[in-house]
Amino acid sequence: MTDQTVPPLKLDTSGEPIAPPIAAIFLVNFDHRKGYTLTWHRSVDGVQVEGVVECKSLPSGLHNVGEDLVYFIHDEYAGLSAFVNRPDEQSDRAVRMLAIGVLVPLEHGRMGRSWRHAETLKELARAQLESLGNTTALEEYWEKYRLKPEEQPSQVSQDPADDDTSERRNGYTKARAMSSATTFISSHHSLTPHHPALTLIDSIKLFGPLLFPLYRAALLRKRILIVTDAPVEFACNLVYNLSILSSISYSTLPLIPKANSSDAKLRPLFTVGVMDIGQLEQERGTGASQGFVACTTDDVLASKPDLYDVLVLMPKSEADHAATKVFPRIVLSSPELTKAFPKIGIRATQRDCRRFSHLLQGLRHLERDEVAASDEETSSVLSDSSSYTLDKELVEPSSWSRVAYTSLVWWASAGDRRAGFAENEENESETDRALLLGEDGESQIREVAVVALFHRITAAIFQTIADATARTDDSGQSDERYHDDSDDNEVANTVADSRPEETQALVAVKDEQEVAISHEDMVEMGLDSWSVSDRKFVEEMVHLWWGRRSVVRSEVIECCGLRLGF
Repeated sequence: MTDQTVPPLKLDTSGEPIAPPIAAIFLVNFDHRKGYTLTWHRSVDGVQVEGVVECKSLPSGLHNVGEDLVYFIHDEYAGLSAFVNRPDEQSDRAVRMLAIGVLVPLEHGRMGRSWRHAETLKELARAQLESLGNTTALEEYWEKYRLKPEEQPSQVSQDPADDDTSERRNGYTKARAMSSATTFISSHHSLTPHHPALTLIDSIKLFGPLLFPLYRAALLRKRILIVTDAPVEFACNLVYNLSILSSISYSTLPLIPKANSSDAKLRPLFTVGVMDIGQLEQERGTGASQGFVACTTDDVLASKPDLYDVLVLMPKSEADHAATKVFPRIVLSSPELTKAFPKIGIRATQRDCRRFSHLLQGLRHLERDEVAASDEETSSVLSDSSSYTLDKELVEPSSWSRVAYTSLVWWASAGDRRAGFAENEENESETDRALLLGEDGESQIREVAVVALFHRITAAIFQTIADATARTDDSGQSDERYHDDSDDNEVANTVADSRPEETQALVAVKDEQEVAISHEDMVEMGLDSWSVSDRKFVEEMVHLWWGRRSVVRSEVIECCGLRLGF
């Protein structure tokens, strides 16, 4: 693995969390005639609440659950609402439903650390059900946490090394590469209540090896839409975590030509619905900054493939009781999705499956230093991982070229070369373990280790492509030095006689050399050179981040004096 200098990445978990100031607080009640209505709110000047939070904080399907936490984005603020639903025989519809929420400035990261208000908001909502007309507690909460004039987002003092005061898009500063949730902590600390990363391990077990192709889609800054049933808290946490996992560190950004700090992260929009279709339509475009990740309970958005590039269909709630494990389905946007969804979506590669198995083994090692999961649960997960390669709907089968290659190597070496493949897989295991635990094997909480793993993978991918690009350019310059003089003079005369626009075109063609990615490069990036999808991923990465064309070179062996490539 290429030597990487990557700073420690650890989740923000102070012992006594300080809730951030709020720009608004609101109460939404369910009225059986009018639906959800804003019955009370307080806000600082310039913050629109009415006509916004009723829809954003209460997505479709919430009436089917008892409680939920809903995250959303509104202008320069992260919104969080706590929803409660209780039976009430005295009510017209035999139920009482309401939500209490806040808006928090996004100066504090992807979610404004709004989860630090979550538990209190849930308590306020439960108490409000018992006394619908009494808003005294809400008034007191507003007075305690209201945003002071000197703390307004436009006036908040920013660290020039961390933020840029450039124009915002959808409430996010351009320059913040990492959420405040990736700052340093000690290994003995635990995550604060309702921190989104608390569900990260559950997401890993839910997606299995599919987590890696989803992460690669995020690296390509695709528009990712997650379709889920209520409750939505888990999906909102997944939005946050996917944005964190696919972030690019400041130390890696200089490797990318013309990259800026706004490209460092995939923008999380959290919960979106029918009312946000107009905004999602405006997100269409090219470039790294056009990507986003969001979740929705409105199935109608899934039938509009122009709104997204990648669709993630979460398992239905009844899948928890299915005889066999049900995985999320990941499909690419296409016009056919307006009629039906494919039964088989994007699949993990064979390398993804091995890396996932190594990840589970590493997490099991880390669990020994924490409140460990039961041996039965861990053994079950590890057993499942070993059977993933047999699931043709989950993992790509071995390509014919790989089968032919391994068969030819075995035949040419009279059966002695099989040990070489076992050794390669053992090296993969050691590499993956080092990426998860760090070179010194320092103990840390599992969620922190997973974030560090993906950030190190990201650094390795960008570093390897940058090296391949430089190698290609150096090779091209070397070839030019050995051209015949007459050829050089002819080219020089042609350029001199050309019009300016023709000269620019010739220079562009000359500079647009195809970047060659070798089999060794693919191994260095932890990718599967035999997989068509991984090859396409690399080609898209080079095109998106470097603006270049590329080609992945096949593995080559010599047999009976012949060089054979696959």
